[in-house]
Amino acid sequence: TSRSGITITAALLLGFSRQTAARFSFLLSIPVIVLATLSQTYKLFFKSVNVEWDILAYGLVISAVTAYICIHYFLKLIERIGMLPFVAYRILLGIVMFYFIYSGALQSGL
Repeated sequence: TSRSGITITAALLLGFSRQTAARFSFLLSIPVIVLATLSQTYKLFFKSVNVEWDILAYGLVISAVTAYICIHYFLKLIERIGMLPFVAYRILLGIVMFYFIYSGALQSGL
């Protein structure tokens, strides 16, 4: 399962609306993303390699804008079609993964 999938599911089980559950899930990711970015920036700052900070800054801005746009349209999509397609996708993916794991275990003699 994914981080967003499990947080949306938990929020839905607690009685949140689909829109609120998805918004909660995305907001919950912000501290992790910010802290990971700061951690990696700190590591890069003290390495003895040449870092192109301007390119990293452009990448940060572009990824933030892209993420905002994706979240905006994803929330609109959830309003229209609901969560069922995503649930079906995760179940189908789980079945496929179990098949490959099980068939690999059989081939290796486990």
